Amino acid sequence: MTQRVRINRLGQFLAAPEHAETRLVDAGSITSFAQLDELLALPAVRFAADSFADGRALSLARQLRLRGFNGEVELAGDILPDQLPMAIAAGIDVVEISEAHAARCNEAQWISKATASRFGYQHSAGRAETSRASDAGIA
Repeated sequence: MTQRVRINRLGQFLAAPEHAETRLVDAGSITSFAQLDELLALPAVRFAADSFADGRALSLARQLRLRGFNGEVELAGDILPDQLPMAIAAGIDVVEISEAHAARCNEAQWISKATASRFGYQHSAGRAETSRASDAGIA
């Protein structure tokens, strides 16, 4: 079995799970809100993502949080350090990557991404909200 490395919201590598009971859920297997609601009573949920390009786990984590889940949400998959802020924003508490991936993307990279200020394309960046018509110069 391949060794796994766990990373918290601060980008720090962790030793062992902090809880005993976690249900591993394939992100591709959830196709309805009813299936997501079945997870609400669990203390922790671990979503499995096949690759860094699979964003379904992030969407599911966000939907689970919006539905009132207060337990720990984990993502098991080799995402990139650049994706950590998005995972945190979606409600993921712990990311679990392979040991080989951790050798390529070391702890310093994860910490750097976790502590950097996040830029979002949809963030107003302190500007007053304007309508699209006024942004385009249309009266």
